[in-house]
Amino acid sequence: MKKITIFIVFIIVIIAVFSYIYYDYKAKRNDIDSNNMIYKTAYGKEINGNDLATIINKALDNNVKNNVEKDSDGNYIENKENSIKIEIKFKQSDHVFQMESIYLNKVSEFIRLYGQAKFKCIKIEYHRKTKLVKYLYFEEI
Repeated sequence: MKKITIFIVFIIVIIAVFSYIYYDYKAKRNDIDSNNMIYKTAYGKEINGNDLATIINKALDNNVKNNVEKDSDGNYIENKENSIKIEIKFKQSDHVFQMESIYLNKVSEFIRLYGQAKFKCIKIEYHRKTKLVKYLYFEEI
């Protein structure tokens, strides 16, 4: 009788451990999906400058929240876990602009100049380790 009780308790503990691992995995997956949602919805679609400004602000907030380090120029450095970089190519320039340069030159000025302009995200990359978005490339169309 004692062996049967120990066996039943052992089975219950194993089930509890696997249940905890599964629900923890699902919670982490939901967090990743919710963090990536705003970026994934922009991929391959035309968005206006106001929406792009929102995406830039979200990426900057995520980098600040995740304590992503900056280089000497003030650009965020990829950390292989949770950093986000956004690059934007404008029609009238051959230069590709980093999101940090738009932030430094005031997002409100960007909205004033490009609020109704159309942009398209043509490239998206993910961190291998965490599956979080790490890079977005937008072009003015």
